[in-house]
Amino acid sequence: MASYHTRSFSFPAKSHPVVDQLSEQLNRLRSSQSASTSSTTSKLNDLKDLYKSVDEFLHLPQNQKIVSVEEVIDGSLRLLDICSTSQDVLVQSKKQIQDLQSVLRRRCNSDLNISNDFALYLQSRKSAKKTIKKSLKNIKEAVGKANESNVIDSMLKDVQAITADVFKSLLTYISGSQKSSWSFSKLVGQKTEKQTPASISKFEDVDATIESICQKKKSNIDMSEIVQLESEVQEIDEVVECLFRHLVKTRVTLLNVLSN
Repeated sequence: MASYHTRSFSFPAKSHPVVDQLSEQLNRLRSSQSASTSSTTSKLNDLKDLYKSVDEFLHLPQNQKIVSVEEVIDGSLRLLDICSTSQDVLVQSKKQIQDLQSVLRRRCNSDLNISNDFALYLQSRKSAKKTIKKSLKNIKEAVGKANESNVIDSMLKDVQAITADVFKSLLTYISGSQKSSWSFSKLVGQKTEKQTPASISKFEDVDATIESICQKKKSNIDMSEIVQLESEVQEIDEVVECLFRHLVKTRVTLLNVLSN
């Protein structure tokens, strides 16, 4: 899943503490991203902490003199686009879930045939998956080649590559693909009774149930399943919103370095 290259960074013996901290956070994230087993460490919170260090790192005068901003500023914009797409998909998912809850309440209160409503839900999910598929292709272009002779640029490129990989995992999970290597509980670092590298998302569980109902292979769906999905989408949305703010802040810093 990881799209970045493992590198070791060599800084002067008396490097700034922020540099050491950023290097340590990068190494930790690389290890957790490459691991086949789940971790209780919050991946997204680690990413947020990483961006706090990146901002301090970019404000170091010695780094501003040698960083090739052009090498990373385009990637920062692409990451913002990917994050924005993730937010749009989450908004769409919220509406889909709310509509589905409304349908299920109507079904409980009457004998109405709501198969058409279920079909509309599946159609809207299909549309969301197309958007995600397009965004996943764009992720491959989010990080270009770094100037390997410049350790600062290489480090910033690794930050962008890890960020892109996080969003790749998140979007794959929302799409309901079994190929996703993360469950959201792993993504935010929550402990669960069972965490496997190929956990099926709640999105996929609900999609499969609705499809079975439409095919008359199943007669009903557990309302608690929809409530859990709604709660999860809200939680994901809050984390992504916070990450978006960090990405904006980093891009502003890069633009300031470019203008100075």
